Amino acid sequence: MKSYKIKILASGLTILILSSMAFISNKENQKKQYHYFENPQVCSGCHIERFITWNNSQHSKGFTGDFFQAQYYDVVLPSMKLDEKLSEANKDCIGCHSPSAFLSGDMIPPRTVEPDNHWNKSDGNKTRADRGIFCDFCHTLDRFENDPAFNHDYISHATEEVDPKRADLIFPWSPHHETETTEVFEDANICGTCHNELNPYDVWVKSTEYEYSKSVYFTRGILCQNCHMQPMEGKPAKMGWQRPLNSNHWFGGGFTGFVEGAAIASIIEIPEIVSPGQTIDFQIGVEAVATGHNFPTGSVEERDVWLHVSLNKIDGKEVLHIPVPLNKDDPNDKYFITSNDKVAYASHSTLSEPMERDGLPEGDRLYHSAFLDSEGEFTYAQWLCVEEIENRLRPLEERIEDYSFSIPENLPEGEYLLTAILNYRRMPDPLADYLKVDRRPVIQVSKDVRKIVVR
Repeated sequence: MKSYKIKILASGLTILILSSMAFISNKENQKKQYHYFENPQVCSGCHIERFITWNNSQHSKGFTGDFFQAQYYDVVLPSMKLDEKLSEANKDCIGCHSPSAFLSGDMIPPRTVEPDNHWNKSDGNKTRADRGIFCDFCHTLDRFENDPAFNHDYISHATEEVDPKRADLIFPWSPHHETETTEVFEDANICGTCHNELNPYDVWVKSTEYEYSKSVYFTRGILCQNCHMQPMEGKPAKMGWQRPLNSNHWFGGGFTGFVEGAAIASIIEIPEIVSPGQTIDFQIGVEAVATGHNFPTGSVEERDVWLHVSLNKIDGKEVLHIPVPLNKDDPNDKYFITSNDKVAYASHSTLSEPMERDGLPEGDRLYHSAFLDSEGEFTYAQWLCVEEIENRLRPLEERIEDYSFSIPENLPEGEYLLTAILNYRRMPDPLADYLKVDRRPVIQVSKDVRKIVVR
């Protein structure tokens, strides 16, 4: 694995890139056409297992996904006239969500008639912008302009011919195409080119690879690919050799059970026997134990991780919600406690009506990023963010949350469960409803329970 030539601090972070603060995108002025890249179904002829896992992944839905379609056409494009800095916001979207469209200069491709999502999968027969992040794009990559890579700074060697396909396998062979072994696939830059993003207002609105580069996983030589493309045994192609090591192409992320166990919530010492009216002070430890980047990551203005604490009956029915106290010494703490006040905007606050921010039980501790627009309002539009305020968990970080509640005077005697549940969701329900897309499921990350007896 190549060593990083520069150090990056992102999100309140500064960046030094080739001794310049300027961002240069694809300076070599690549000129490609859609037909330079093969239909993923061509690849399925030999690599059927890889094709199936890719077709089920979010990479295959980079462009056709219902959320991207709604946000890009209904929110991004109408906001581009707001500021001259936004005049090429569409390119930054297309550069990562449909690389073949970007490389061919098609920055506003036709809208997908039938968007797909995690539950509605296509057959993978895609030939233009609809391919998203696909086989032939990745396997014809040459290098990246920056190290570490960011803002779709990839360089492609795709041509009109059947190009040599690049990968990290030793002694590859194929009857359909030439093959080459390259270090590109053994480096986190192949992820960073799209999973690190500096927006038009110089805010790092995505920094997953940067977060990883500052973690213990980087120093241990554990790559992004080790977790998101797990090593496996078998044949990478039908007629290929049986190999002790190659890569799964599932690209697992936050839309799967991959987040289960990513962090742990633990109730710290409470009394076993309590009385009606008694005040209970206790703490909950929340620790990120299995992510090589911050948790949550990606489009962090949408991703929510929240801690719900309650007193429940033995059968699990909630009898008392226990909110986290507001930290009055931190003026930003309001962004990190769930609220249904209508203070969030799908676009710039001058272009859209406010909506409920979270659509969750109010008073829960929330781990996410708050993006503020030029009016200081909370926005889900990362390209309009001028300031990020964040509260996410760093890799292996442990937080201690303080709680206090009083046992209700009228609570019947008996056994109860003090319950702490850490949940994850890819998108707030109010935003999904605004964009008219399916609500995303809630995934339980961790749960801890302590029995208490009321006497």
